[in-house]
Amino acid sequence: MEFVKLEKDGKVAEITISRPEVHNAIDMGVVRGLSAALDDCWKDDDIKVIVLKGTGKSFSSGADLKQFMRFAAGEGNPAEYGLKLHFDVIKKMREIPKPIIAEVKGYSIGAGVGLVAASDYAIAAESAVFSCGYILIGLSPDTGTSFLIPRGCSMKRAFELMSTGRQFSAREALDYGIVTEVVPDDRLEERVKEVVEIYLNRPRVAIANLKKLLNVTHSNKIDEHLAYELNLAMMATLTKDFIEGVTAMLEKREAKFE
Repeated sequence: MEFVKLEKDGKVAEITISRPEVHNAIDMGVVRGLSAALDDCWKDDDIKVIVLKGTGKSFSSGADLKQFMRFAAGEGNPAEYGLKLHFDVIKKMREIPKPIIAEVKGYSIGAGVGLVAASDYAIAAESAVFSCGYILIGLSPDTGTSFLIPRGCSMKRAFELMSTGRQFSAREALDYGIVTEVVPDDRLEERVKEVVEIYLNRPRVAIANLKKLLNVTHSNKIDEHLAYELNLAMMATLTKDFIEGVTAMLEKREAKFE
């Protein structure tokens, strides 16, 4: 966990990539750290909301190219790097039954965009810069970007972003569905805290069910999806949060979920 910090405060966990000297480039240490931090948050029943961020000026400049050159020279295990990044980080982010809020500033390049796209709610500073830069180093897209980005924009826009590798702004990232909202730079941390508060008062099981449903909404047939929705909803009616939510609505007060 040398390059990834995990800090907990009550029901909130902050996972911070900490390689500011290289704009939080993702090497094997970062991949292992992110995987371990996500595992910790998944197992900790006290944690309800996760914030993902980067130290210093940027969120993440993507894969560490110097690590790639070491792989090319026969040092290390590129297969382990790729498998852990894709399945122990990106897939885990989508499947963890807790909302992940990305705090995005500076550069989000390549795999950095993948982390943003895999989050559940992404807040970007107005000056943030994005690029699906894989093509510029001779790579096809990875870290889930070719799966997640077309779900927020058109297929043609996704092709354009990934085939050119051009930089695009936070406002464009908002238009393309990669981030949820854009705020002035000096409001970023404050806005993240506000959104965290929203999700601290949302029902755990319902949020977990929502993530499950969204993950399969483009692959299920209508009958299959309706049955899945109904099954999860019926399970949610057995929770204390459901009783609290209905009671609060009837009593015309704000619900207090666990």
